Amino acid sequence: MSVALAWAAALATAMLFVRVGVAIDAGGVPSGPLAGMIALAFLAAACTGVGAWFSQWADSEAERRMRRAVVSRVFDQGVTGASGRSGELLSLATDAVERAAHYRAGFLGPIAGALTTPLLVLAVMAIGVDAVTAGRLALLVLLVPPVIGGFQRLARPIGAAYRRTQGRLTAGFLEAIQAMETLVYARAAERTGVELARRGEEHRLGLMRVLAGNQLLIFVVDAAFSLTVVVAAAVIATTRVASGALSLGDGIAILLMATLVIGPVDVVGQFFYIGISGRAAQRQIGAHLGEPAAAASVTVPTDGDGDPGSVAIEDVTAGWPGGPPVVTGFSLHVRPGERVALVGPSGVGKSTVSALIQAHLTPRAGSVWVGGLDTSTADPDAVRAHLAVVEQRAFLFLGSVADNLRVASPDASDARLWQALDLAGLRAEVAAMPRGLATPVGEHGTLLSGGQAQRLAIARAWLRDAPVLLLDEPTSQVDLAGEAALLAALDRLAAGRTVLMIAHRPGAILAADRVVTLAPRGGRR
Repeated sequence: MSVALAWAAALATAMLFVRVGVAIDAGGVPSGPLAGMIALAFLAAACTGVGAWFSQWADSEAERRMRRAVVSRVFDQGVTGASGRSGELLSLATDAVERAAHYRAGFLGPIAGALTTPLLVLAVMAIGVDAVTAGRLALLVLLVPPVIGGFQRLARPIGAAYRRTQGRLTAGFLEAIQAMETLVYARAAERTGVELARRGEEHRLGLMRVLAGNQLLIFVVDAAFSLTVVVAAAVIATTRVASGALSLGDGIAILLMATLVIGPVDVVGQFFYIGISGRAAQRQIGAHLGEPAAAASVTVPTDGDGDPGSVAIEDVTAGWPGGPPVVTGFSLHVRPGERVALVGPSGVGKSTVSALIQAHLTPRAGSVWVGGLDTSTADPDAVRAHLAVVEQRAFLFLGSVADNLRVASPDASDARLWQALDLAGLRAEVAAMPRGLATPVGEHGTLLSGGQAQRLAIARAWLRDAPVLLLDEPTSQVDLAGEAALLAALDRLAAGRTVLMIAHRPGAILAADRVVTLAPRGGRR
């Protein structure tokens, strides 16, 4: 669409200049041709305006689709795929997506138009004015694509280095903000500030290299091409008018159309910076989208554990990427409706077992089944549909109480939200808040107490209404005074569900049908 609009605008303007030359030779413009010239001018202006609007619309649409693809892949990869990459992923989903979308929608079309409209203008010049002049100017125009291609090859490493420095700066800044309190307590704030300044300077130098390449291209295009074309057109036209081969009007038309030949090429210099950074961002996004995700296949076991409320772990060995095995040869079967407590000291692998059940982690050996689905081969979303999870620290999104509850049930009515809060023992406290369900919770729930955040997570788990409830040390972030209320809410949530409780404090365990103690290196007793 961008190319077609550029062609239409250039064609209308070139034909207008031909008419101007004819009018000069005729000594005036009759009323009929004048109307045609006005129509051509209007068409050229309309195509230019629509082209600018379309470029902005396409840019926005491309950015929306690319950001959705990037974020969806993050969710597909799960916790292990995003672990330690928060800054990189933030940079990818924001700046990289913006630059890549601008490159795809705001650069490729205009640059294609810029490189092809001169040939279209020269075709009009050859047909309507003088084929000899058009042919000579075409030889100069054909030099532009090789020059642009050469600069792109030279600038590719510069663009890639620029994206890397920007990613490191974004990651470092985000990590420093998130850990600011810890850095201050550890007296590491000044050292972190120095490191951020170093990364900022590294990024600035990378940006300067990109801009230097951009300015060099502008100089080459303007000096070596634009000036050459204008001078060549003037010399050729003057010579042919003087020899009588062309009329004065034809000569003026050639000079006017020469401005169209060099005008679009100026776009190359204006958009080259977008091209360098956009191509680098697109390669980065392509690598991210090409990273493997779990295959969307479902396998039903034949060992009787295919009930939606069952959990089965068979001779599993697992560990986190790049680390040693945390659990080895571990097996556990939880029957539908059973309450099992998995206990053990810190570091023996309880949270690793939780990650395996949630399909955040794939076992190195053995298999994990949830509701009849093998977590290694099934769609992770299908596995998690069987689970309601309340973890050590509830993750709350920036938004209101209602927003965080509707993550589990987007269509839930206000009455159902209040019912969930009532079950979690949080109804009275939310009702006392000035804005009720619309009360903001802050980033990561900072405007709520630890107990309130956990009970909000319990209410969210109840709204999810999954057959298996996974409790991963849900009372670890509250004091002993708040633990009783939290356990009472958990007991109400657990009614009628299969429950796997992970804890290291005996008081944090609900009444269980059996207790499994996880020993070091994944053993059990």
